Amino acid sequence: MNAEARKARDAATRVIAVCDVIAQIVAGGKDFFLTDVQAQWAAEMGLIRIGEGVAKIPAPVRERFAEQPWRLLLDMRDLARRQLDDLDPHRVWRTLTVDVPRLRGYLAEVLIPGV
Repeated sequence: MNAEARKARDAATRVIAVCDVIAQIVAGGKDFFLTDVQAQWAAEMGLIRIGEGVAKIPAPVRERFAEQPWRLLLDMRDLARRQLDDLDPHRVWRTLTVDVPRLRGYLAEVLIPGV
């Protein structure tokens, strides 16, 4: 495995670990999440960490796996980083329960075996 593939695998593995933590956060259910500021802040930090991890996947590797919306993930990181007080918890919940599990599955099943 070359250095680029190793770097991509390491970054993807770290993102998967964050996705697993997010799964624990949302396990309490939507009502709990929407009323618990600590859970919201933890989840928002998780989104930032996912974006940071995605940014560490080398661009040539991301280009080989173009079906994943890498730019949207990086944009969500930037949004969470800059506008923590303005994030809609309902929108964050959807991201956490729909997009994050899809990303986790994609990284584990497609990207890691493919690098």
